[in-house]
Amino acid sequence: MLTLPASYLFAANTEQSSTIVRFCAPHNNVYPFFVTDNGNLSGINADMLQQLFNKRSLSDVTLSFVRRPWKRCNSDLENGEVDMMIGGYDAKRNNVVYPSELGFALGDTAISTAEVCFSSIPGEQMENARRGLRGESSFIVGIEAGFSKQHSSAIKPQWVVLFNPIEKFRMLEMGRVDAIVQVCSMDGEHPIKTEAEAIGFNDFKTLYPPYLSNPAYAVFSEKFAKAHRDVAVRIVTESQNLDKGIIFSQYRPGIL
Repeated sequence: MLTLPASYLFAANTEQSSTIVRFCAPHNNVYPFFVTDNGNLSGINADMLQQLFNKRSLSDVTLSFVRRPWKRCNSDLENGEVDMMIGGYDAKRNNVVYPSELGFALGDTAISTAEVCFSSIPGEQMENARRGLRGESSFIVGIEAGFSKQHSSAIKPQWVVLFNPIEKFRMLEMGRVDAIVQVCSMDGEHPIKTEAEAIGFNDFKTLYPPYLSNPAYAVFSEKFAKAHRDVAVRIVTESQNLDKGIIFSQYRPGIL
């Protein structure tokens, strides 16, 4: 698993480097995508970026991680203070450029797709959650602020919005919610260890199938895309040639 120092700069060939891409990464853990440990940065997205910027066609480009609170990453991308993020598509965003604006079909350019599942604890809570997933009744779900609440109209979750993972884990542990939401697999075929499992909550059980799939794309600031359109196009092109299986395999249940 890749581990990068917080001030990480990466260039495949520093002698030829001429364009710096300031990538905004969250300053706290956003498991499994960005994980900070003693000032070092790892996670699925960090691994993919390292592989991406090691491509020969990007040998004249330097990747620079800029650490920010997640909301500030979004605002800094819009105002051009940073150049790139990995994120979902939002047609309402201003001053950002998605692959579709660079001549690509958006549906063909997702860097990865994260699947989100409900997790519960065997017993009454899990029975409530399963009835809810069958559309037989509503059920109470702890969700971390920032997770999407999109879901099938056939189910009726009652959301309890919490502001860090430990809160939602404790709420489930104490029986105050029937289920919580967690990223549980990638690209439809790669189950990964959930955050609860990664930090030791082994009694939680993942309820498959995922209730939500979130594709993520390379998103550029409008300022960067105008100044370096050729670089942005190369980044999107090479992001489709990643060996993601080898990355996801490091996050399988039982591996972390």
